Amino acid sequence: MALKSILAPVDFSEDSLRGARLARDIAARHDARLTLLHVDGLPVHDQHVAKASTAEGWSDYLEQRNRDFEQRLLKVARQLEAERVIDTAVARGDAAKAIVEHAARKGYDLVVISPRGGGYGHQFLLGSVSAAVTADASCPVLVARVRSGAAAQGGEFTDPLVAVSNRALAERALRVTMALACKGTRIDLLHVLEGTEISLGPPVPGAFHEAVRQRRNELLEQLAVLAKPAELAGFSTSVRVETGDPSYCVLSRLELQRSGLVVVARKTHPNGRGGLSTPAYRLVKHSPVPVLVVPGSAHAS
Repeated sequence: MALKSILAPVDFSEDSLRGARLARDIAARHDARLTLLHVDGLPVHDQHVAKASTAEGWSDYLEQRNRDFEQRLLKVARQLEAERVIDTAVARGDAAKAIVEHAARKGYDLVVISPRGGGYGHQFLLGSVSAAVTADASCPVLVARVRSGAAAQGGEFTDPLVAVSNRALAERALRVTMALACKGTRIDLLHVLEGTEISLGPPVPGAFHEAVRQRRNELLEQLAVLAKPAELAGFSTSVRVETGDPSYCVLSRLELQRSGLVVVARKTHPNGRGGLSTPAYRLVKHSPVPVLVVPGSAHAS
């Protein structure tokens, strides 16, 4: 999968600049267009503004703010020292909504967002904003966690862990993972078996353990099939099935192994709206490594 365009929201804090540097490295590796976006929290015009200013006066003020932000974005672009020209854009309003709408309107292949930041007059790259963007964006979103600098070298991630909920969603997630992973690195596929996935027959002794054993074997076979394209592309793979709470199992595994990236897929409904499952939300909020959230069809099962 080739990445042709990448969007990096920035609020001029050091955290957001770190995310922008990661986006620059990924863009350089894929020869992709990179755009820096700043979202100004001031409204375009509303009833409160109308009481204090004319529409024309407010519009002139906003235009001047846009020019100021454009200059600050150009300064950031120069600091990034990218080989290719970096585009800039300014949006206005709710941060998460503006980022999602801008990404959809321009058709970006990836959004790289920092999970926290200090901003110009307010903080807009807080965890709640990054979670909202991952929940609603129509393209994959990479949340650049604190360990991003060590995890990614030259825009590539080592030993990514793909959390598999179902095969159809995981297939697209795996394609994006391969685009971001270091060549030849290991890709781990993990499915966490929950109680709702286990079919039980009559209440006979040992039925539950047998059902778990059978289901684990089925899932291991499915993961092995899912891993084939990655193996053909030159990656090594491992497949694993664990039993318990999905977010707890994934977070625990991230503490035990040096994964540079954790990948989770989410469903996108026909009306275009998305949403994060509880395990995915917990990963976005608490993962010690960068989190890639890949949207897929709600019809995937």
